Amino acid sequence: MGLGALGVALAMQGHELVFAARRDDQVAELNHYGYAVATKGSVEATVDVRGVRAVKIPGEEFIREVAIANQIYTSVRPDNLPEIASLIAEAILHRIRSGITQPLDVFCCENLKNAGSQLERLIFAGLPFQYAQQVQDHVSFNAAISDRIVSSQNRDESGRLLITADAMGDVLFDTLQIKGDFETLPPFKGLDNFPACIEEKLYILNCGHAVCAYLGFQKGYTYIHEAMADEGINHAVVGAMLEAQRALHQKHGKTLHYGSLIGDILESFSNAALMDTVARVGRDPLRKLQSDDRLIGPAKLAYRYGIEPTHLIQGCVAALSFAQTGDPQAAELQKLIKERGAVYALDFVSQLRPWNPLSKLISEAYQQPGS
Repeated sequence: MGLGALGVALAMQGHELVFAARRDDQVAELNHYGYAVATKGSVEATVDVRGVRAVKIPGEEFIREVAIANQIYTSVRPDNLPEIASLIAEAILHRIRSGITQPLDVFCCENLKNAGSQLERLIFAGLPFQYAQQVQDHVSFNAAISDRIVSSQNRDESGRLLITADAMGDVLFDTLQIKGDFETLPPFKGLDNFPACIEEKLYILNCGHAVCAYLGFQKGYTYIHEAMADEGINHAVVGAMLEAQRALHQKHGKTLHYGSLIGDILESFSNAALMDTVARVGRDPLRKLQSDDRLIGPAKLAYRYGIEPTHLIQGCVAALSFAQTGDPQAAELQKLIKERGAVYALDFVSQLRPWNPLSKLISEAYQQPGS
């Protein structure tokens, strides 16, 4: 996502772009070749991203780059935020101690509610208290999301990294706390109601994607587009997204960004050229079954507003059955269910107490033959 959505968008706007990578070979490769993004969909093209640099993280080069940066974007998946936050905190501390006062905007680009605040809390935990005011004065912590589907990375004939991505997609960011100058050019769009928008993305786009992956796994499909071609799965995906859309409309009194894009989103899911896998979209089911994430979150919201969450529950049940080989969270989930049962798993993972009506609906559906 950092390469195929955020990086290419920033590079195409002429920003000086520096990637931070853990492996020496990744750093050398990006410095030597750059990379390419192959877009698949309504527009098919290969975009060469050259003139970018890369540095090793952790390391002195990374700290020096942060000292002169205007913006930082993280795209590491939520489970990796605590580790990366400590490295960013160290670099920001060096920046402050060096007397650099130019504004720095840090964007947490994860599918998380309050992502900017979560990253800020993690970073401040690694800062000496006497520098807290200076950091608050000169550094902002914001959130951003990309709705571009980035499905895979391979190598082209020259050995250069080639990212495959959907042709469509915006980068939406929170405008409320930005300290520096930010020229908003497409595909970047600034929002002053960002928390509601990230909730809508999670509960509609990411929800539909997850439902498709988990139902697709149950039926033995490898690719998302194969699952979308299955009439029963397609019906469930659309149904879950519409249930979530109705609930969000009730909560906010209007449809926001993603609620009006369901047709475009479904078209992206069905894009066979992306070769997007069920394993990729479904990975980390423990995270995706958390109480305010893409499955349990919209189901609870729908239930609150008297909307029957039939298809959302179907997606939750399928998620409980996700046993993808090579996915550590899937293995942990299946072990938990085998040893303690689905009701306990929903309590432990999703904070749905056994007496909760949704817990009963999901667990009863899970125990039905063929679920």
